[in-house]
Amino acid sequence: MRSDPPATTNAAPDNSRTEPIGPSLIRRAVHDGDLKVRAVGERRLSSLDVYYRLMRMTWLRLGLLFVGVFLTFNLVFAGLYRLDPAGLATTGQTAAAPLFWRDFFFSVHTVATIGYGNIYPVSLWANGVVVVEITLGIIVFALATGIAFARFSRPTARILFSRRMVVRPVDGVPTLMLRTANQRHNLIYSAEARLSLMIDGEVGGVWMRRFVDLALTRQNNPTFALTWTIMHPIDADSPLRHWLADPQAPRNDEIIVTLAGADEISGQTIHGRWAYCAADISWGFHFADIISNTPDGWREIDYSRFHDVLPG
Repeated sequence: MRSDPPATTNAAPDNSRTEPIGPSLIRRAVHDGDLKVRAVGERRLSSLDVYYRLMRMTWLRLGLLFVGVFLTFNLVFAGLYRLDPAGLATTGQTAAAPLFWRDFFFSVHTVATIGYGNIYPVSLWANGVVVVEITLGIIVFALATGIAFARFSRPTARILFSRRMVVRPVDGVPTLMLRTANQRHNLIYSAEARLSLMIDGEVGGVWMRRFVDLALTRQNNPTFALTWTIMHPIDADSPLRHWLADPQAPRNDEIIVTLAGADEISGQTIHGRWAYCAADISWGFHFADIISNTPDGWREIDYSRFHDVLPG
């Protein structure tokens, strides 16, 4: 049975310091991929995390950042060219353009290596600025290309997890179940699922949060292509055995599921994860059947009923 913290101490604040990540934060990190945590007393080295921050940005924010950097870069060098008004020569209608816009457009031509020939440097200062701009431009474009390629090549998984878990007897043993699906319907080789229970407990006289692995009926799936029902028998050795007496008791406990395997197309390892609390479990229910065979030999998956659970 799950033990309660000692009644003689009111240690809620100390316990929160021992384990600062609460259940709601864990669920947010698993579902949304973001933890709202504020570090106190730690030296911030944000400059070392630039690559990580760029990889986490949405495509919209990243695109706006690249556009902003490009415009700012050219505006700065337009200002440098402007320091020598006679440093750039112009031909044709470009000669009538305002000097600042002439410098700005020349900067764009230079960093993009376009070189239309209607604006060109003639002074030593302008040619020196061109050398600096080309050098920095190559670096900036290389970094932007690398970030874009890294984001495109990053392995992603379209693994769907049921919003609810169910508990029903299987061969006379109450069994906890959740359903997953590979929405790409390609082969994920050597798929491996892990189920862990996050609980509060006393370890060595200290009240802290810890993870306990849950044994699965089948932990591996050689070719995960359609759906997979992950099952944990709640037997005498299960950490969930006390849930049978009172399913509503473990309000702070959470079940974390992770799934990983090798994608047949990219050959890279992909991951999926989800989290459940006690309120997400339906006792005495089963999942609705969603797979059927069509007359022309195809297998049909009805995702509109993927999360449905039925009594019995």
